[in-house]
Amino acid sequence: MALLLVASIASCKKDTTNGKVVFGDCKGMSVTSYDSTLSIEQYAHYSWGNTVDLDGDGQNDIQFHSQDVGSAGLGHDIVTTLNCLNENVALLGDIIDQEKYYHIDFDSIFHTQDSVWWSIVVYKTYTCEQIAGTDSVVSTTEKLSNVDHSFGDSYGLDDSFMNTNVVLKNRSYEYPGGNETIGNATYHYMILDKNDCDFFPMDEEKYIGFKLTENDKSRLGWMKVILHHDYVELLETAIQK
Repeated sequence: MALLLVASIASCKKDTTNGKVVFGDCKGMSVTSYDSTLSIEQYAHYSWGNTVDLDGDGQNDIQFHSQDVGSAGLGHDIVTTLNCLNENVALLGDIIDQEKYYHIDFDSIFHTQDSVWWSIVVYKTYTCEQIAGTDSVVSTTEKLSNVDHSFGDSYGLDDSFMNTNVVLKNRSYEYPGGNETIGNATYHYMILDKNDCDFFPMDEEKYIGFKLTENDKSRLGWMKVILHHDYVELLETAIQK
């Protein structure tokens, strides 16, 4: 019975790990700690970022890139991306077909006192979340989604990876789309692009998994980061020894 119990415990432990990597677990990993952040307060230009060599071979593999995007008419905000710099690196996540929807909304209607002339404000909205059943799909794009993970989550080589660039923080914007007169009504069009296809939690520690493949051999790893409004704080990277 004692031998059976020991064998059972060992088997359960083996089944739990199952050769997977656990976010935040440093066993069997080469770990690098960082004290490096780049923000708009530190740099006067409009684009900044960190490049990272994930396996110490002298070649940069990924880049956290932040950029002040906008104009006087559209306003400004920071867009942050995570970019793969070579074909050897792939990021962990869900590969999905992302649909983008077109929604039209007659937001405001004004008319003259005698109701002879109408002035109508029409919002044309592009969004990744369907607002109404009548919304139409304007595009479908294969992309990597759900790249943020928590301490203790596990993953393996049989999970989904993609060599791609990922938007961590985006911005929405709206602008006038022109006017059109039809009959006794003038339509004032406003274009609103919500850019809500991507989500990454802000101001909390999260993990991003990756796979590096060289000479037909793959190694798994993770990055511990905090996404702030205008920069990414890189805390640690780890890769299988």
